[in-house]
Amino acid sequence: MGLDLVSLPLIDQPDVTDRVAGGEFGPYGQQALDMAEQGFCLLHLADGTFRERAEEIRNSLAPQFDLKGWRAGSAANLRLQDGWKQCEAVRELALHPVVLELLGTLYGRVPFCFQTLNFPVGSQQHFHSDAVHFHSYPHGFMCGVWMALEDIQADAGPLVYYPGSHRLPYRSAETEGLAPAEVAGEAHPQRLFEPIWRRDVRQQGFQARTYLPRQGEVLVWHANLLHGGLPVMNRRRTRWSQVNHFFFADCLYTTPMHSFDFAAGGACLRQPQDVATGRPREDSVKGIMVPHR
Repeated sequence: MGLDLVSLPLIDQPDVTDRVAGGEFGPYGQQALDMAEQGFCLLHLADGTFRERAEEIRNSLAPQFDLKGWRAGSAANLRLQDGWKQCEAVRELALHPVVLELLGTLYGRVPFCFQTLNFPVGSQQHFHSDAVHFHSYPHGFMCGVWMALEDIQADAGPLVYYPGSHRLPYRSAETEGLAPAEVAGEAHPQRLFEPIWRRDVRQQGFQARTYLPRQGEVLVWHANLLHGGLPVMNRRRTRWSQVNHFFFADCLYTTPMHSFDFAAGGACLRQPQDVATGRPREDSVKGIMVPHR
């Protein structure tokens, strides 16, 4: 299958409502409407197998986190990237067949997980769009899948998100006029975009929504949905969760916060790893000029 730099994900097509009415999304019609209108959808995976995997993840990964220090007030950022490389249960949840079926149906392309993040406690991360960290050409072929590995309490720093914010413009270092030296000089380049997102939320009147799921409940978010973590009010609480980031086949994959105009280096292309195989994706394409917007 060749690259198509014109097409959009099915959920971003202007006729998505008609497609749902025509049965194109099968049992996932409501999820398709929610993704199109709100920028997120919900899925319930709670069963014995999920609970076993969640317990295995907690038992396997807990020794790697300084939870005692955290409870005593440590400011450490407790998260593990790509835990699938050391814990098979992480990989199994990332490749859950229902999730893969849902994403393939909603986007119209084959999904592949390229990154996992595991959190034992709330992230307390400023709200942000994943699309500045990793994105695609055509636009929109990336999403996040947040899984509750335990029941989440309101004082544990739960996930927060802004319905409708996925319709905001996609942003990059290029669109915001950031210079390479400016980005390179910031230890956490996401901070350069945070005032922009705060302005967007204020001007557009987006209302925050807090996610308090039970174990096995899943939230799928659109590439551009603003989301983050609320402050942790009770440090004796855990908030075990797993985030799986997905790309889709036959795209160009980019890092927008390191993508500049052509004269300053152009788009920052990436070759993502496929969690299913442990190898870089072969359909990553090099040497193709990325269109500017």
